Amino acid sequence: MNNMMTLQHTQIKASFETSTHVVGHVFKVTLYKKLLGMVSRYALHEIAVEYERVAYAGKNPSRCGCVMRNTHGLPCACKLFKYVVSSIPLEIIHIFLWRLSFSDQGLSETQVTITEEMEIISKRFQQLDVCGKIHLKSKLQLA
Repeated sequence: MNNMMTLQHTQIKASFETSTHVVGHVFKVTLYKKLLGMVSRYALHEIAVEYERVAYAGKNPSRCGCVMRNTHGLPCACKLFKYVVSSIPLEIIHIFLWRLSFSDQGLSETQVTITEEMEIISKRFQQLDVCGKIHLKSKLQLA
């Protein structure tokens, strides 16, 4: 019984690794360069479908509807319009759709902090003039 479970686990792991490394020819263009190997194939396919709408929607959010951004955390057609001649950055993809891993490396750390980031923001805040401070404060309140 143990050997059968080990064999199944090995097959699942091999299938998973294949699905994360095998990429279609459609994604070998500059547009997807920063996303390959970093996001799931599902996300790449959804972005490709949305990219086909760029010609129709352009920069206009009212034509686009921004459905992909609001429901899936993926860039919609009006956002993809900016990246027609460059690569889509990883940061605009929701972290849920980033590449999955079969191992638990890095998951042993249970405490997540933002202490360093808050210190950087505080130092930057102190360097700003009054108008800049009000602007930064309003940005932090919106988040």
